[in-house]
Amino acid sequence: MKTIEELNALDADAFVTDLARLFEGAPRFVRRLADARPFESEQELIDAARATAREMTEDEQIELLNAHPRIGADPAAISDLSRREQGGDAPSGGEEWIGDELTALNEAYESLFGFRFVVFVAGRPPADIIPLIERAVHADRDEELRRGLDDVVLIASERMDSLRGPRPLREELREAIALEISRWMVGEIDRDGLVRATHRLIEEGVESPALLALSLVNQDEETDLAGAVGRLMSEIGLGGWDRGQAGQLLALHAAASILGEVSQPIDGARRIATVSGNSQFRDLVGRWESAGDDRDSLDTEIRRAATELFGPPEAEA
Repeated sequence: MKTIEELNALDADAFVTDLARLFEGAPRFVRRLADARPFESEQELIDAARATAREMTEDEQIELLNAHPRIGADPAAISDLSRREQGGDAPSGGEEWIGDELTALNEAYESLFGFRFVVFVAGRPPADIIPLIERAVHADRDEELRRGLDDVVLIASERMDSLRGPRPLREELREAIALEISRWMVGEIDRDGLVRATHRLIEEGVESPALLALSLVNQDEETDLAGAVGRLMSEIGLGGWDRGQAGQLLALHAAASILGEVSQPIDGARRIATVSGNSQFRDLVGRWESAGDDRDSLDTEIRRAATELFGPPEAEA
């Protein structure tokens, strides 16, 4: 995928040709984007695509939606990008009912609304799309038109990322994701708390297809978060992350908060004991709670234990 600077430098026809794969064609729409250049960043291009899609005439909007293949279409008849997004091979054996059901639902949707059902699949198998179309046929037409157009842009954004290759996240952003996932794993936050955390991270500028997919689980009514969480942790290089590792990370974070005087020693100690089951900190918490008013020496012990857990500061070069 060309850089934004290279896209800006192309003539209009070359720009349309290069960007068409993100939108399955839709030449009138992509031509509008060519005319809107230059873009300062990829995000500005995506923002312009979203605004343009919403502001076009309806016949152009429908052309943009209908450029995408049906969910469940014959893999041999669609683009490589669409085939990968829809799971590759067609259902076989006992799964043939999935293709039949998708065909019937697509036809009902198109007959009702006059345009194709398009959804940001985000790695979900075809069977998981069935309830989405079933709900969509009961939605308001204008609402579905807007949702479909927004999902067209989400698809294009993910395609741009996949064609460009992964953009490594800064270490502090990887840590921020790992901390929120770890909090969910140990029960500090619930499902809704985790989804809110994903929205906050996205608003703060974290670019991650897997994070975006996790942020959509409530909208899609996905009941099991394990798959979405696993894909996100694999994306940031922490595949196989488990509850024990989550507790240790949160314990280190709490120890750093004690040493940095961000939290009171006892508050940090309680958190370490809770998330990691550390016996030393469980003992310190028990002693602190039964010590009455003479707790200064125990605060010192907690700080010393936090130093031992976190490790001594690195020597200056």
